[in-house]
Amino acid sequence: MSQYKNRRVILIERAKALPKTELFSVIEDHAPEPSSGEVLLQNIYVTADPGMKGWISNAKNYASVETGATMSSFGVGIVINSNNPNFVIGEFIAMNTGWQEYSILNPETSTYRKVNIDNGPLSASLGLLGHSGFTAYFGLLHVGQPKSGETVLVSTAGGSVGSAVGQFAKIKGCKTVGLTGSDEKVELCVNEFGYDHAINYKGTDQLINEIAKCCPNGIDVYYDNVGGDILDSVLSLMNQNGRVVICGTAATEGWNPPPKGLRFERNVLVNRLRIQGFILFDYRDKYEEALKDIYDWYSKGMLNYREDIAEGLENAPQALCNLYSGLNKGRQLIRVSKDPTI
Repeated sequence: MSQYKNRRVILIERAKALPKTELFSVIEDHAPEPSSGEVLLQNIYVTADPGMKGWISNAKNYASVETGATMSSFGVGIVINSNNPNFVIGEFIAMNTGWQEYSILNPETSTYRKVNIDNGPLSASLGLLGHSGFTAYFGLLHVGQPKSGETVLVSTAGGSVGSAVGQFAKIKGCKTVGLTGSDEKVELCVNEFGYDHAINYKGTDQLINEIAKCCPNGIDVYYDNVGGDILDSVLSLMNQNGRVVICGTAATEGWNPPPKGLRFERNVLVNRLRIQGFILFDYRDKYEEALKDIYDWYSKGMLNYREDIAEGLENAPQALCNLYSGLNKGRQLIRVSKDPTI
């Protein structure tokens, strides 16, 4: 039996709409023992991600957490026990750790990467220098395929993914316009993340007009993290051969029954639009490609990021709920144990 007690957050009820704290429970048992070839991690940071709403809902999704199981999440931890010669005690590993204090890494079955803290802070390995950066990179550059001089519009522009999208688009020579949910975040988008313009979509009842003013030449790429009414509005402003990147659907609380909205087939037809969804996991074999570019831009001082770190595993459910209220001020992380690098 393991010498370590493992606290973990389990899902006790599926979400019918937005996540609530009462859907989760914290339990304690013994940490798992690593078998031959496996590694035991003590987790330091875990994430709260907008996509988790889909993971715990009743609707069909690309990933799902079973009731009674540990809540799935990205995380970064330190190796404290190794039965694998390729991993030494003290190394940092980013992987799907789940919301728990200890996790097992099986290199044969898990997607993971070793984290070199010389490249940036450990916590950033789950944000700009990790999964948020990957999501922005592949969604924008592989799916959206922006060209220099084009206009890129981004929803949730002040969030961990949206802020990276805006900065990557500027690096590629694009005009950038961000949509965000407060005047404070408008200032953040423009002054810290370099957007040419930003709009508080909650502060206007003429959103189409506001977007049109900021995008007088139309929109070539829309990086969509929300869907819903905003997507309906944006599609009428897309340029011919425009690309819409579907990264998230945060504006929709639930999918049973499916919501009804504007029929936008005519816009798609007339302007020959391409609307494509993507899942980060589909690009797992290209993570190193993304890291090479992102590390280079970061080392040259071309990228900024923010973090919002909750303390204690027990606060993970509330941190997740805060995402959907726009209360977070950067990449939402939960510190599970002391970070030995700071």
